[in-house]
Amino acid sequence: METVGQDVMDEWCNDFFESLHLHKKYVMEAGIMIGGIPRRMLFDHDASKFTFDEYPHYARQFHGDNGDPDGYVARDGSYTDGVMRMPTIYVAEMVADWMGASKAYTGSYDMTNWLKVNVPKIKLHNDSRADMFTVLKSLNYDPWEVS
Repeated sequence: METVGQDVMDEWCNDFFESLHLHKKYVMEAGIMIGGIPRRMLFDHDASKFTFDEYPHYARQFHGDNGDPDGYVARDGSYTDGVMRMPTIYVAEMVADWMGASKAYTGSYDMTNWLKVNVPKIKLHNDSRADMFTVLKSLNYDPWEVS
């Protein structure tokens, strides 16, 4: 593995700091648009990314060498298709997260193109997928267009 200089790591960390703050702001705004998500939950969104255990990884992930994290998929086979059902409130937060990322990276909350590319690849429990489409429909996304 190639060694990365401290100046490059510092740049990644600084860039990530700025983008994470902006993302959190937009997740808050998106969550308020969606409704029904407690403000404290939105405020706490991605707070763990500021910890020593996570910050360097995400700085590298988003501003350095991109990896391919699998997310929170169960590997023990105990859940439907390897994934567990998410509480509906977390599904709504997940959509707010996508909207916040869209706003931070594209300048717009419109995620239509991202949804078309990514929704078919996202591993979700069937009930969580239905909840996701309910949230997306409430935001005027056509589930047939994005799935």
